Amino acid sequence: MDKKLTVQTEIEALLHKLVSQYTLEIIEDEGAFQVIIKTEEAPTLIGRHGDTVRAFQKVLEVILFQQFKEPVRLLINVNDYREKQEERLNEMAREYAQKTLDSRTPGYISHLSSYERRIIHQLITSEYPDLASYSVGEGRDRQLVVDLKENAPQQTTESTTTE
Repeated sequence: MDKKLTVQTEIEALLHKLVSQYTLEIIEDEGAFQVIIKTEEAPTLIGRHGDTVRAFQKVLEVILFQQFKEPVRLLINVNDYREKQEERLNEMAREYAQKTLDSRTPGYISHLSSYERRIIHQLITSEYPDLASYSVGEGRDRQLVVDLKENAPQQTTESTTTE
């Protein structure tokens, strides 16, 4: 069974139920699949704050797990949403970093997915040597904290690379 063909077939089956026209490109890289969808109906697939595209990806992961009896890594990108999202998150991270440096107090960012927190962790780690980022709380109450490195919990180094 050709894994890439099965991934494509399952994605197309769901896409046909959601949008009328699209182009689809699937790139396989070391067992992970990058799914690039272009459509005039992007808001339908992306949803508010990316909720729909995340749900779409999760549903596909479950379907593919059932097919292959093993996890399948997917990253679905609709009309370059992921790149735009990353730019927005990097800008947000820089704003919080500057506020933290200026005020010398931590900044708290709520309502981020683990993917979004990871992007901010990476930017803070790579661009701000005097700052640390870490997550606090559980579930929907989880927040990302941008803080001075000297005030951060000891395990901060680990939490900036895992999420």
